[in-house]
Amino acid sequence: MPIKLRNWKLALLALVFICVFTSLGIWQVSRAHQKKILLKSFALRTEYPPLLAADISKPGDWRFYRVKLEGRFDNTHTLLLDNKIYENKIGYEVYTPFIAKGLALPILVDRGFIPIGKSRSELPAVRPVTGEVTILGMLNLPPTYVAFGGMTDSPSIRWPLRVEYLNFSELAIILASPVYPYLLTLSPSDPGAFDIKWQVVVMGPERHMGYAVQWFALALTLLILSVALNRPPKRRNDEKVQ
Repeated sequence: MPIKLRNWKLALLALVFICVFTSLGIWQVSRAHQKKILLKSFALRTEYPPLLAADISKPGDWRFYRVKLEGRFDNTHTLLLDNKIYENKIGYEVYTPFIAKGLALPILVDRGFIPIGKSRSELPAVRPVTGEVTILGMLNLPPTYVAFGGMTDSPSIRWPLRVEYLNFSELAIILASPVYPYLLTLSPSDPGAFDIKWQVVVMGPERHMGYAVQWFALALTLLILSVALNRPPKRRNDEKVQ
């Protein structure tokens, strides 16, 4: 029996949205799976004894491994990553290059969060760490970003430098030197650290699965409504063929 649609345009539009909602649900399930793998990798790798400069100077996947380095901070080239929030406070994430013994390139160290201060026109003072020190941290990839402009909001370079995002290629030009391809997130107990946590993901796999259920529910609801609205009307008794 051929299917007759009461309004094929609405049916086609509903089909498009059903496909979109289903695709978004599948994508959220995929993201939940990726986050589970990420959290498992974090849990396993942070249990390893801290690596040294000689270990991470070799090519490899060093994300989430703890590292102990000796050297000194380059306090003259501190970066302030803008628009960060920590415990409902607005401010900056502080990054300072670290010249480590045994590493050919300086490594950018995430020292944590500091509040914005009195106004955006006045940058907060960053406490320097002087002399030769030993630091402990966790290696991670640079934070992801969506760029609508340059890394800095000013054509002139003044230190500490406020940046909108971290891009190691652009940073190498500013510093006139390439940097190590991983960030080092400083241990919260380090004397040079500000407010900081070793946080792997902002959104856990459970939230992704919750969003997936919502998208699938929307697709199912739209399918049911489409079928109901496109059913042919029931014929009255007096309209039946005698």
